[in-house]
Amino acid sequence: MAQLSAEPRSLHFPLLESVVVLADAAMQAREPHRIVAALVEGLRNLLPSTGALPHDLLRPDPSGYARHELYRSPLHGYQVLAMTWGPGQGSSVHDHGDTWGVEAVLRGRLEVLDYRVIRHARGLAHLRVGDRHLLEDGRVIGLLPPHDLHACRNSGVRDTAVTLHIYGTPLEEVRRYIHVEDELYRPERVQLTSH
Repeated sequence: MAQLSAEPRSLHFPLLESVVVLADAAMQAREPHRIVAALVEGLRNLLPSTGALPHDLLRPDPSGYARHELYRSPLHGYQVLAMTWGPGQGSSVHDHGDTWGVEAVLRGRLEVLDYRVIRHARGLAHLRVGDRHLLEDGRVIGLLPPHDLHACRNSGVRDTAVTLHIYGTPLEEVRRYIHVEDELYRPERVQLTSH
């Protein structure tokens, strides 16, 4: 599991301190939709000054995308992560528990497919694909439950993608949806780990 940390971890990059200052200020809004809006706007302004990324974030894990916890706020409880996506690597369809989030592309491209739950029946969920977003360098999206069900994938065939994620509470468990047939999926709770 991810180490509990109030200080940024060893994966330093110039943007991290500014992200923490931005997130601390956004938390003053108190309401999730206002916090997310403040973070989306603030990150759009910060991302052009990202600077060089640490080499460890540019090296994909051949077994799947990698989560790197960078910071946990001891005062507000939010979590900052970076994720490294090798070419073609992606996530399953998943939600974000009951927490809000913001996802930004620091490098590369990330395809995000939104899903909607049509109905639940006999332990299965009938899901339908909604919007498709192609996020490139500098793009930011906000996530507010219950409208946060999606799958992400590095759509590049040669390049590694790196994304920045801020979640209202540490994201240690999500509900993942395993495809069964047609538009039917089996939900299951999954514990997440970070490097």
